Amino acid sequence: MAIYYRTLRENVVEAIRDKIINQELKPGERIVEMDLAEEFKTSRGPVREALRQLEHEGLIEYTRNVGCTVKNPSLQESFEIYLVRVNYEILAVKYMGGKIPTETIANLEKVLEKMAALDAEHYAQVYLNDNEFHGELVKMTGLNYLYKLWSELSYGNVVTGYNNVLDKERVVRRQYRVHKEIVDACRTGDSQKICKVVSDHYMRTITRLMKEQGVAEDEVPFPRDFLL
Repeated sequence: MAIYYRTLRENVVEAIRDKIINQELKPGERIVEMDLAEEFKTSRGPVREALRQLEHEGLIEYTRNVGCTVKNPSLQESFEIYLVRVNYEILAVKYMGGKIPTETIANLEKVLEKMAALDAEHYAQVYLNDNEFHGELVKMTGLNYLYKLWSELSYGNVVTGYNNVLDKERVVRRQYRVHKEIVDACRTGDSQKICKVVSDHYMRTITRLMKEQGVAEDEVPFPRDFLL
């Protein structure tokens, strides 16, 4: 078993990220460097570096005269993130002609195993697993720039997770099932089928967010199919 050593900054990043996902730091809440430094028993330097990374990930934002706050994503923003992200994945599948490499299938199955073993106590891992899973669909192309563009939107899963935090058990339980559908489609080698399953996967997430926010589908001018 490999042993991974992390820097202080990496540990602080993970600790703050977990606080955000678990809503110990709530959307819109101001983040005070000194408070976090005291809590983590470190200087402000590693905290400042960690906040810069989390800003790049899209979890926090800096506003003039306000400072650093936890990002509070709108439904429109979540939709736009998923619209672009899913079409990068669809492009990757079409680029491969639907022929998903054996290695990619194996990597997807490894992530499925992580999802199956996950519990609510490690809720923050849900979104990291999800990003790892979907990232495999893009990395298989070997197109580094495409993967870079996709990865810049990876925080979309985390910011939408704010709304699910009150029902961690349900979120954790469905991860394996909904992602296994994608793996099963990938095994068919049918490009059109894979793209439709991936598109439906993202559309269900947006529909669920709309319901949780009390928004009726006919009230929002979103296309009902992500497959462009």
